[in-house]
Amino acid sequence: MSQYIKTIDVAGGMIKATCPRCARTAYLEVAPNSRRRIFRCRCGKSATYNINYRKERREVTYGPARIITRNAMQTKIRLNDVSVSGVSFYIGSEFALAMRRGQEIGIKFRSGGSSVMQRKIRIKNINKNRIGAQYVRAGVTW
Repeated sequence: MSQYIKTIDVAGGMIKATCPRCARTAYLEVAPNSRRRIFRCRCGKSATYNINYRKERREVTYGPARIITRNAMQTKIRLNDVSVSGVSFYIGSEFALAMRRGQEIGIKFRSGGSSVMQRKIRIKNINKNRIGAQYVRAGVTW
């Protein structure tokens, strides 16, 4: 039996759940900092929702990119997703050990079209070899 899993945004501490079988909807309260919520419908079908607390939409992007450290060393990375305010990427485990929260580095990648983006980012989250970073304000050079 397969499990129905969907990502949904939180609005005001609630999510709008829809049964995949009978299309019945319900507004469910979400506990703070929870990552999943299960909805059990009266028809007997259950659905699991991954909770998204982000304010901006993420564009899932699997592509090559490069990070540039202050000493001008370039390292290849693999983008995971891009949003208006930041980016997440995978990096080799030997380089992930050298990363620190709050560290500022440059990133260079191709955006949706063919233009090359080059931005300065600040590392916000490190989970093994997955790094989450926020763009530093425009006009700052590195």
